[in-house]
Amino acid sequence: MKKNKVKDILLSIFLGKRYFEITNVKDQVRYMTMNWIFMVATIPLIILGITLINVNITRTIICFFIAFLCFTALIMIRSKIPLKYVPVFPVTVFGMYCCYLLYLGDYGLWAAIWIFSFPPIVIFLCRMTVGVIESIVVLGVMVFLLFAQTPTTNILVTISSGSEVQIRIIGAYFLIASLSVIYEWISILKDRKEDELKRELAQERDMIQTMKDNINQGIFLMDSNFNILPQYSRTLISILSYYDSDLTGKNFLDIVQGSFDSKQLQIMKGYFEMVFSKKKTAKVLEAANPISEFEYKVDDDIKYLNTRFQLIDHTAASQGEHSSTGPVIIGIVQDITREKEIENELQAQKDIQEMEMKNMFDVIKIDPMVFQDFIEDTDSNFNAINTLLKDQNVSEKQVVTRIFQYIHAIKSNAVILDLENLSNKLHVLEDEIKNVSNKDKVSVNDVLSLAIKIETFMQEMDSYIAITKKINAYKVSNQMDTILINSMTKAVDRLASQLHKKAKIQAGHIDLDILESKLRKPIRDILYQCVRNSLFHGIETVDERINKNKNPQGLLTFNIKNVDGRAEVTFADDGAGLDWKKIKQKYLEKNPQVKNVDKKVLLGSIFKPEFSTADEANMAAGRGVGLSLVKDLVKEYKGTISLNSTESGLMFKISFPLIKK
Repeated sequence: MKKNKVKDILLSIFLGKRYFEITNVKDQVRYMTMNWIFMVATIPLIILGITLINVNITRTIICFFIAFLCFTALIMIRSKIPLKYVPVFPVTVFGMYCCYLLYLGDYGLWAAIWIFSFPPIVIFLCRMTVGVIESIVVLGVMVFLLFAQTPTTNILVTISSGSEVQIRIIGAYFLIASLSVIYEWISILKDRKEDELKRELAQERDMIQTMKDNINQGIFLMDSNFNILPQYSRTLISILSYYDSDLTGKNFLDIVQGSFDSKQLQIMKGYFEMVFSKKKTAKVLEAANPISEFEYKVDDDIKYLNTRFQLIDHTAASQGEHSSTGPVIIGIVQDITREKEIENELQAQKDIQEMEMKNMFDVIKIDPMVFQDFIEDTDSNFNAINTLLKDQNVSEKQVVTRIFQYIHAIKSNAVILDLENLSNKLHVLEDEIKNVSNKDKVSVNDVLSLAIKIETFMQEMDSYIAITKKINAYKVSNQMDTILINSMTKAVDRLASQLHKKAKIQAGHIDLDILESKLRKPIRDILYQCVRNSLFHGIETVDERINKNKNPQGLLTFNIKNVDGRAEVTFADDGAGLDWKKIKQKYLEKNPQVKNVDKKVLLGSIFKPEFSTADEANMAAGRGVGLSLVKDLVKEYKGTISLNSTESGLMFKISFPLIKK
C-alpha cells in the first residue's frame, strides 16, 4: 500500500498528472521528452550560473534566466496549455544562448556540441515548421560567426587557422539538422497514415455497428458450447424478448427451450454438433435445420421466427471469460410473425373463397325451383327445431331425438342435391347429436350446446341464400350492362352510317349498382344525346380525319362510376371539339343587339332550346333540342355538368347524387 503511494507521488513529481490524461502515444513520448529535458536542464544551469557569478555576471544572468524558463516550462506542460506552445520560447532562448557561446569563443568545442544538439531538440519539441525555421536561423548565425575575419569571434582560432574545421562543423550541423527533419517528416507521414487508417477503421466500425443496431435481423456468433458471443446485433434482444441482461455468454438452447420438448432440444443439439463437424455441405445443413421456422413462446406470447446457421472460422475477439478461438456458428434470426399472420389471413380468405366457389358451383348446377324448395324445407325444419326448444312440456331426451330427425331430414335432402360441403357438415352435426342422444340422462346444458351448433349451421344456410341472391343479381346486372352497351353500339353504327362517317363506341368502367338505381334511365338518355351530338358536330368525315393525321374511325368512350358517393358519368369523343367561331356567329344572329361576347356566354348558349350550329335539320340532329334535354335531365336529378373542349375532342362530365332503388 505504501509502495503504491510512494510510486504515485514520484510519478506526479517527475511526470505530472497530465501524462496520464494523454491518450496518444506520440504525444506521451513528446510530453516525457519535454519534461525530462527541462527538468535535467534546470539544475545544471543553476549550478553553472552560480560558478560564473565571480567570472562573468552576464553569463550568470543568462544561465539563471534560461533555468527560470526551463522551470516555467515544467509548470506549463503540467497545465492545460497545448503542448505545441510550451517549448517555443525556452527552446528559442536556448538557441540564442548557443549562438552566444559560439560568439564568445572561449568555450572551444563545447559551443559546437551545444549547437549540434539544437536542431533535433527544436524540431522534436517545437514541431516541423518552427523547428526548421529556427534551425535555419541558427545555421545562418553559425556561418556568419565561423567565417568572420575577427579572430576573437572565432571559437576555432586556437585550433586551426584554416577553414576546414569550420566547413566540417557547418556540414555536421547541416547533416544533423537534415536527419532530424527527415526523421520528423517520416514520423509525421506515419502519424498521418495511422490517423487515416484509424478514421477508416472507425468509420467501418461505426458502419458495422449501425448496421448491427438497425438491421431487422438478429445476428449473433455462437461457440461450440452453444454460448452467444459478444458479437451480436441489438435487434436480437427484441426478437428474443430477452431484456433481463446482456446476451453474452447465454446458452442459445436455454433461451429457446421453452418452445420445445426435451426430444426436440436433443435434435437441435445434434444439428449444431453436425454443423461444427464440417461433414455436411451448407446446402444439406440448411435443409436439415430443425428450426428453420418455428413458434417461439415467450412471456405468454407466441412469435414466429426464421433461423439460419453457418459455420465460419473465426477468432472471437472478446473480453474476459467469454473469449473463444476457432470455428464458431453465425446465426441469423428473423421475426416473421407479421408475415405469418398475413399468410394465415390470406390462407383463411383463400379457404373461404374456395368454399364459396364450391358452394356456388353446387348451387348453380341445381334447378332454381328445386333449390328454392330445399331452402323452404330447411327453413321449415329450423322453425320446428326452434319451436321444440321452447316447448317446456317435452323432455330433454325427446328434444334431442326430434332434433336428430330434423337434421337427418335436412341432410338427406342435401345429399340428394349433391351439396357436398353442406352434407359433410350435417353429417358431423349428426354424430354430435347422436353422442348426446346415447347418454342415459340428457341435461339442459347438452341441449343448449346442440342449439348453439345448430345456430351456427343456420348461419351456414344463410350463406347459401346469399349465394343465390348474388347469382340472381349478377344475372340481372349483367343483362342491364349488356343491354346498355349493345343499344349504344347500335346507335353509333346507325348514326355514323347515316352521316357517312366511321365511328365506334367503347365502354369503360360501368358501376352495376348505379345501373340498378333510378338513375339508369336519365343516364341512358343523356348518353344517347351525347352520341348524337358527337357524331353530328364533333366526329369529322374520314377524309378530314386523315388530313389531320387521325384514325379514320372516330372513337367515343363513356364511363359510369361511383366517385365519393356520387354517380359520375363521363362521355368523350376524339373529334374536332366545339366550333367557337360558328357558335358565336349563330349566337349573334339570334342576339343582334350584342356586340362582344365571351366563351362563357357561348358555352351556356349551346344548352339553350332550339340553339344549333347546323345549317339545316335532319333525322340525326339540327333542331337544338339534344343538349337542352341533357341540361334539363341534369337539373331534374339535381346533378352538375361540366364540358371540356380541345382540338383533340370533347368531354362531358356529369355528376348525380346517388338515388337508392
